[in-house]
Amino acid sequence: MGADQPTSVAAAAEQLRAATGVGQLLGLTAEAFVVVLDAPACTISRVIGDLLVDLVQHQRDGKPARLGHGYLISDYPVTRAVIETRDPQTVYAGDSDVDDAEASLLQELGFDSLLMLAIESGDEAWGLVEVYGNGRRFEPADVDVARALAAEVGEVLERLSQPAQ
Repeated sequence: MGADQPTSVAAAAEQLRAATGVGQLLGLTAEAFVVVLDAPACTISRVIGDLLVDLVQHQRDGKPARLGHGYLISDYPVTRAVIETRDPQTVYAGDSDVDDAEASLLQELGFDSLLMLAIESGDEAWGLVEVYGNGRRFEPADVDVARALAAEVGEVLERLSQPAQ
């Protein structure tokens, strides 16, 4: 982590709080995770029952996003655990105990590491943030930063979901 990361987190949080719609919020969120965690890509998906649908992706290299793709949550045990427990998890393809389904998807997407965490709204996991990496493991400090950003997103999402007064 760079010495300027707290400033980046603060700046990202300020941008997120300024969002005026859910679409704008999710786009800013994906970009913030890429910048603050120095990652190549971030995908944000919506949890709908046992389905996870990709809504927004930001890639540092500008490659086109693969959106609208759906995954059965039950096919990915680590993903399911993140959504059910709301505890972030990291996956590294080189680990001997890596889940085969998660490792296979990482390889298909062209990455070797993943940080996943839920976006909470109210009492539920509204969505999932997936931050991808190559040639690195996501460390506990990365998880802490990601938690702070995800908490900010959840608060803004709740505000944007409130009916206009």
